[in-house]
Amino acid sequence: MSLTRPHLKMSKSHVDPKSRIMITDSREKIERKIKSALTDSVSGISYDPTGRPGVSNLLEILFHLQHDHDQASPQDLAKHYETLTMKAFKECVSECIDRHLTGIRDAFYSLVNGSDRKRLDEAMMLGTSKANESAQKTMDSVRNAIGL
Repeated sequence: MSLTRPHLKMSKSHVDPKSRIMITDSREKIERKIKSALTDSVSGISYDPTGRPGVSNLLEILFHLQHDHDQASPQDLAKHYETLTMKAFKECVSECIDRHLTGIRDAFYSLVNGSDRKRLDEAMMLGTSKANESAQKTMDSVRNAIGL
């Protein structure tokens, strides 16, 4: 869900870039976005999507990204973090997101900017060729059907 409006889904088309985490976001950018994520002033961490949508959103993100599912649900995860301050909890969420995205982000940049760029260009050329071939067959069928 959105970091700035927890009742909305996280979307790359939302006007506020702070509302979402992108795979290209640096650790620092992730930390800033999570730090500014809408939460409340209630002490402690608890899972209550209606009463505490911002905190619950962060718990759901953390729950889905953690590889060790010792906790069976976001509610159980909330019990694990219930004594933390909001600042400390947001730091944990930021670290988990960054840890999860680091490999993906590195692979993306390698593909787009690095040594794998040639492989990407070749794949795009092959895709273009296949799309043109398919489009030509379709156009031939259309022309044949209308008698051209």
